[in-house]
Amino acid sequence: MFRRLAFLVLLLIPFSGRSQDSAKYSLGADFNYHPQGFFFHVRGQLIQKHLTHEVFLGFGITNTILQGQLRPALGYDISYPSKLIDWITISPFIRLSYSLLNTKVPEKHPLIHTTESFLACRLAFGKRSKIALAGGIGPAIEWKYDAYLAKRNHFFMWNYFAEIAYYYEF
Repeated sequence: MFRRLAFLVLLLIPFSGRSQDSAKYSLGADFNYHPQGFFFHVRGQLIQKHLTHEVFLGFGITNTILQGQLRPALGYDISYPSKLIDWITISPFIRLSYSLLNTKVPEKHPLIHTTESFLACRLAFGKRSKIALAGGIGPAIEWKYDAYLAKRNHFFMWNYFAEIAYYYEF
């Protein structure tokens, strides 16, 4: 419980307090391909002079809608945007994300937890209204409580993602 609360507090730190006068905000949505399925996220960005902080919340489409299993996802991106030309921006970024899968079996411990971090890059087209393409690769740890062995099992793996997103800057 403490880990989940600490992760949520870390996600909200960039949006707390006073920001610089030059800070801008944007809202967006994305469609994301991941080895564990397709994801849909709603995003909020705080765009400062040299850094962009972004929080996203969504769900796994394949599991949640098609299979009837709950798969919420939550994450944070921090990026360093650079303008190539006036309406094209390239942004290397680091993504931290957490997702949860409720398999409904076994009844006592049905949850599979996944924590991921990615090194990635985003290419955005547009000024206020932007279409962005992004991709990245990084390590992930998946864990589940094994009721038969009465302990948690951890699995390390490498994951990747590819996404297309839309942003509107205020």
